[in-house]
Amino acid sequence: MRRMNLIVAMDSEGGIGKNGTLPWRIKKDMQYFASVTKQVTDPSKRNAVLMGRKCWESIPESRRPLAGRLNIVLSRQLPEQKTDNLIFVNSLEAALKLLAEPPFVETIETIWNIGGAEIYDLALREKLVDEIYLTRVFKNFEADVHLKSLDINKMEKIISGEVSSENSEIFEENGLQFEFGKWKIA
Repeated sequence: MRRMNLIVAMDSEGGIGKNGTLPWRIKKDMQYFASVTKQVTDPSKRNAVLMGRKCWESIPESRRPLAGRLNIVLSRQLPEQKTDNLIFVNSLEAALKLLAEPPFVETIETIWNIGGAEIYDLALREKLVDEIYLTRVFKNFEADVHLKSLDINKMEKIISGEVSSENSEIFEENGLQFEFGKWKIA
């Protein structure tokens, strides 16, 4: 089975969503998300973004599917469909099987799990995650969706390919402090 990277923004209490959307508005994080999930080393390839139905529905219609990436939506409710940039499947297994076969095995460089909580938890539980790109927002938003299976105390920060305890740069936008980090599960 193909492995994946996970990208998530999380508040100080592990919250990732509130009322069906992100609890914060941080433009720099949105830019980071787009940059990281589009970046490829082989220009003949592209990346896939894997998400659940609720995550898909939280993206404004005008921005769906996310440009420059193959969007794969996991849903037991929506009918299966397939276009050049969008595929609906009914399970994580079906998505990973599809990505492990031609033409996707040759054309997709990195699979990015972009959530939500159920899809993150499933990949973490199945030990399918290589690296975690985590935006830590240093505030409690009293979110109604939490990423329970990601324990930062059981992760190691990666800086320039090396495991490190170094702190990364703290940014501030709209009165919110946050940092970007690349992690692996210890």
